[in-house]
Amino acid sequence: MCDVSRGFCYHTIFPMPPIGAVYRVHVARQSNFQRSPARKHCMNASEQPQGIAGRFRVLHDSDTDMGAVLLRRRWSLALERDVYEMTMDGNLMMSDAVVASEQALSEQALKRLPGKNLRVLIGGLGFGFTARAALADDRVRELTVVELLPPVVEWHRTGLLPWSKEFIDDPRLTIVQGDFFALVAGAAESRFDAVLIDIDDAPHFLWHDRHAAFYDSAGLAALRNHIAPGGELALWCAAHPGEAFLSAVEEVFAATELIEVPFENPSLRQPEINYIVLATVSAEELDG
Repeated sequence: MCDVSRGFCYHTIFPMPPIGAVYRVHVARQSNFQRSPARKHCMNASEQPQGIAGRFRVLHDSDTDMGAVLLRRRWSLALERDVYEMTMDGNLMMSDAVVASEQALSEQALKRLPGKNLRVLIGGLGFGFTARAALADDRVRELTVVELLPPVVEWHRTGLLPWSKEFIDDPRLTIVQGDFFALVAGAAESRFDAVLIDIDDAPHFLWHDRHAAFYDSAGLAALRNHIAPGGELALWCAAHPGEAFLSAVEEVFAATELIEVPFENPSLRQPEINYIVLATVSAEELDG
């Protein structure tokens, strides 16, 4: 769900860094997060630290079924601007430090679609950069975004994320609070021209064990039924998705492609790569 840091992994910032200090670490991933005591808290100005410490602010803190979710803003010396970050149970899930691959997730899928009046489904709202990029394409008639975590939806609707105003009131956008994987595992009531997914870090680095069933041939076949003939699947990955998963995609879809999205890690001043898996449904695909 972000380019520079996604929990497990290659581009991770310590959950509570000294102001401006960023480190490259490997964070142990847990398949199931332990829930913290229930809470929902938005800090006001009187509760915020002052002076230099005031450059690190907790904007929202609440408990969810997946774990304790926190939205924070801190000053980045590397970028010379505020950076917004989301953590879950202390593990960094997303950041707005670099968003090239989140935007590319929409752009790469949509440029492969020749038609107009496109219907697009996104799994995972996150910080909204994939949705914003999709709505930037005038051919998109309808965009449905499914987000599991209620606080994430609330951040956009209440303006805690300053860029939300650029797209959140677009009449083409519908945000559904729910489980994307449960939705695509069920029967398809209608089909989308493109399905874009940015939820897990990779098929072998999951935020929850229950997502695993989606990444095999049966799960992909169920998803394919939600995509119109000639339509596209696009899956964001922080790391290489693995040959086993790519083989499963090739079994289910008519054509596949793995796109590399290179970028510079602004904290480490070195190149990094995210990946997008693209898969096309056959134009002759039959219903069911």
